[in-house]
Parts: sequence; structure tokens; C-alpha cells
Amino acid sequence: MVKAKVKDLEPIAATKAKLVFGEILHETSVEGKKFLVNRQGKPVSVILSYKEYLKLLEPQTKAKK
Repeated sequence: MVKAKVKDLEPIAATKAKLVFGEILHETSVEGKKFLVNRQGKPVSVILSYKEYLKLLEPQTKAKK
């Protein structure tokens, strides 16, 4: 399984992510950025491109075959 490192994720508050969601979509899909969404200072979610998501799933898919 591919492990994502927290240092590779750009932290963003949930309220800010809500305001700039379109920009986040562009940055993840075009620029390859990954975001760690925090709510009340605690990590709650990760936003990454679909391509990166598939890379994370790849080892699991191969193991099931």
C-alpha cells in the first residue's frame, strides 16, 4: 500500500476550503496538490486528484486478483 505523507498535504481550514473549492479542484487536478482539511484544528479529510486516488487504490486492486 502506498503511504501518503502528511508533509505532502497542504493544510487548509474547512471554512476556507468551502470558499475556494473551485480553486482547490483546479490545484489538485492540474497542479497535483493535495490538501489536508482541518475542522477546529483537527484533520478530518483529504482532497486529492482522481488520478492520485487511483494510485493509492492500485496496490489493493492488484492484491485482490
